[in-house]
Amino acid sequence: MSTPLTSPDENIAATVVASMLGEKVLSSIRLATGDQHFVFAVKTESLEYVLRMTKETNRNFFISAIYWQEKLIPLGVPLAKFIKSDLNGEYSSFPALLMMRLLGDDLCNIYSSLTNLDKENLAKEMVAIQNTTKALPNGAGFGITSSYENIPEFKSWYDFLLQRLNFFMDIIRKASIFDATQILNAISIANEIKDDLHTVQATPFLWDASERNVIVYQGKISGIVDVDEICFGDPLFVLGLTYSALENEGHDTLYTDYWADNLHLDGKAKLRLEFYRLFYTVVFMRKHSMLSANNQKITFNVARLKNMFDQSLTRIKEICK
Repeated sequence: MSTPLTSPDENIAATVVASMLGEKVLSSIRLATGDQHFVFAVKTESLEYVLRMTKETNRNFFISAIYWQEKLIPLGVPLAKFIKSDLNGEYSSFPALLMMRLLGDDLCNIYSSLTNLDKENLAKEMVAIQNTTKALPNGAGFGITSSYENIPEFKSWYDFLLQRLNFFMDIIRKASIFDATQILNAISIANEIKDDLHTVQATPFLWDASERNVIVYQGKISGIVDVDEICFGDPLFVLGLTYSALENEGHDTLYTDYWADNLHLDGKAKLRLEFYRLFYTVVFMRKHSMLSANNQKITFNVARLKNMFDQSLTRIKEICK
């Protein structure tokens, strides 16, 4: 008796697409993208597709992805629309979502080839997309969630951030790669700006549309992918993520500089943004050397992360003078 596969492979992806479309599959290649799911580029005789597959234990992520598409696409948010789905094991034991393959590539993969003007224009596009997302109703709680019905447990933006920092600090301490006591500096800053964080409304935003999940073609955004969840809180949070992600990958931060410039931030907002850059440096410290849900080892440049942490602290001190 053969042992059931614990994760989908390229052959399963090809079989699923052939069954969904009734077309002959010419090629099926797993893409090195995402931490949570398994993503395949599948080519048939007529078109190219992207198939997202996941383990049965993560099925709810795909249910919520469909849920948010139904709310965001009518508003004009340029999500890559699912054209077929298999959530109930009709074609394989792995839940699957099929979409057309968008022209272009993830922002991070083509960032070094962009001109400064490209980065400025892309920043303007992203500001418009996030503003469009704000047309959704505010949340009843704060943090990342799969639906309006699944209300986050946190009653303030401050509570969400503080809980995450304490959680990250415990993991970093156990890994013993970074000095976990340094995270106390981030917690201290959160407490210093606690009053301002408490004023943040539960505003909806695309929290993971950073340097990844944003598909760019010829200097323009062709679509957003992998929107399984929405975050309710401060939309500057995703800008902080994008800043830290670009730095972590060794890129310049012109795109995020233009993004911030377009928001015309006041002093308090600039301080919150710097804190979010620090927060996400901690996130990357926590993720270093982890095995992702789709069986990929995550590794970063340790020295770079340490330097990013120190630079964030310096910038925050400068703002607070």
